[in-house]
Amino acid sequence: MRTVVVCLLCLVAVLCSCEGQSSMLPKSGGRPYEVLLVAENGVGCLLKDELSKNTPGLPQGEPMFDLSLTDSVGFGQSLRLARNIIIVNIDAGLFTAVRVRYEKNVWAKPQMVVYVNAPSFHDFSRALPVVASQVSGLLTRAEMNVEVSRLTGAYNDDASAKVRRMFGYDIKIPADMKAGKHGENFLWFSNNAASGMKNLCVYSYPGLHLDATRALAVRDSVMKANIPGERQGMYMQTVRSSVTAGFAKEKGRTVMICRGLWEMHGDAMGGPFVSHSMVDTVGRRVVVAEAFIYAPGMKKRNLIRQTEAALYTVEKVKSKKLF
Repeated sequence: MRTVVVCLLCLVAVLCSCEGQSSMLPKSGGRPYEVLLVAENGVGCLLKDELSKNTPGLPQGEPMFDLSLTDSVGFGQSLRLARNIIIVNIDAGLFTAVRVRYEKNVWAKPQMVVYVNAPSFHDFSRALPVVASQVSGLLTRAEMNVEVSRLTGAYNDDASAKVRRMFGYDIKIPADMKAGKHGENFLWFSNNAASGMKNLCVYSYPGLHLDATRALAVRDSVMKANIPGERQGMYMQTVRSSVTAGFAKEKGRTVMICRGLWEMHGDAMGGPFVSHSMVDTVGRRVVVAEAFIYAPGMKKRNLIRQTEAALYTVEKVKSKKLF
C-alpha cells in the first residue's frame, strides 16, 4: 500500500512539473498568421512562394500567411518566440521520405512549430504542393484554435442563448456583437462597427442533404428577406462565381463549408463570407452558421478568419435524459 501511495505521489509531481513547465513558457510574439520559415535559401524560397499565394474568398489579393525567412544559423533564441515556425530539414542520412509533423508550445505559448523533413531537395520539390497544403492546414487551424480558445473565455452569453433556444445549437457569439436582429428561423448578430464590421448569422431550412447549389439559393432568399440595404430595392446577394464549396468533418459531423463574396444589390457594399452548413436529422432541417464582414479600405484576411472562428464553436445541444 505504501508503495502505491509513493507511486501516486510521484505521478502527481511529474504532472504538476509538466504543467508548470508549460505555464512558465513566455508568451509568443507576432501577429496572427505571421510565420517564421527556417530553411536554406533555395528550399525556403520555394515553400515561401507556395504559402504566400492569395487567400481564397477575398475581394483583393492577400497572402495566406505573412512569412519571413531565415536559415538555421540565424535561428537564434529571440526568433524561437515566434507564434508560428516552420523548420525544413534536408538530410539523406536521417530521412528516407518527405514527412510533415508538428509540435505545440515548444519555446513559447501559444506556438505551432511545423517540421518538414526530406531526404533531398529533389524529393522536397516534388512533394511541394502536398507539403504546402498540409502546412497551410496545420497553421490555419492552429490560429483558429487560438481564436476559439479566446472566444470561449469571453462571449455574448445572451446572444448564444437565443441561438440555443431557436435552433438547439450552441455557438459562442463574440462579446462585441451586441446588435442583433430576429427573423423567421433567422438570427443576425453584429458588432455594428463603423469600420471592420463583423457579423454572424444563424438560419435553417427544411432538408436532409447538403447541396451547395440549393444552399446558395436559400442564402440569397434568406439574406434578401432579412438584410436589406439603406434604400428600398437594396438587399444582400451572393456573388455566385466567387464561391467555393467543400466538406469537412467537425466534431463527428459532416459540415459543408462555402466561402466567397457577397454584395449589396443596388449599392457598392460587399465583402467576404464563410458559411458552415450541417444536417439536423432530428429536426429534418439544415442549420447554417455564417460569418461575413464589411471592411472597406481595410485588409480582410485576419478579420474574416477571426469572425469565422466562431463557426468552429458550434455544437448540438444534448437533450437531457429523463431517467
